[in-house]
Amino acid sequence: MKGFIEVYDQRTQFLKDIFLSHGYQINDKQAQNLDFYVVKNQKIDHDNTFSLNNINTKYIINKDKVFKHLNNTLTAMGLYLKIIQDKERYNNILILGYGDLAKQLANILKSNYDITICNRNNKDLDEIKQIYHHLDLNALSGKYDLIINTIPVCKINYKKLKYKQIYDLAQTVEGKDYQSLRNIPNMYFPYESALLMFQYIHGVMRHV
Repeated sequence: MKGFIEVYDQRTQFLKDIFLSHGYQINDKQAQNLDFYVVKNQKIDHDNTFSLNNINTKYIINKDKVFKHLNNTLTAMGLYLKIIQDKERYNNILILGYGDLAKQLANILKSNYDITICNRNNKDLDEIKQIYHHLDLNALSGKYDLIINTIPVCKINYKKLKYKQIYDLAQTVEGKDYQSLRNIPNMYFPYESALLMFQYIHGVMRHV
């Protein structure tokens, strides 16, 4: 089976190597009549096109529930490593959101840090209050050493918050002491994330 993989970071380089090690033929240049294509932002007129988030491809890997959950695990683990490696000491951490990623992240951090959860609705409110402190998104205020945002496409007012650092896993905006970290798996676990991508693509291609 022949394919093309657009190599644009360390993860996709590993992805190419994994495909080659499993007997696939991977073209270095894009060509017509290949069995599949893995791209970043390109639009290709072919059924078997894959990407992480490109809406122009038939298969958007990050929409697969199994991949997303496991990749969220890598994200949570990677951010934990970054936090403990930071020169700044954090005690109080505010996590914005309580989806799968935020839940995994809070679970990892709760043993060593004082965690407050701020979500957009009352879903899981009882669970949150049993384990963590809770803050309403519409009443953001208080002092925290670190704020971690996991909520995409949401205007967040940080003005009434006092903090040392914001790590954003879902958006990219400008702000004081703000850092967008939307690609943690590629930073800390590129091989493992590439392996998850391979398992998804390989599974699809076995049935086409």
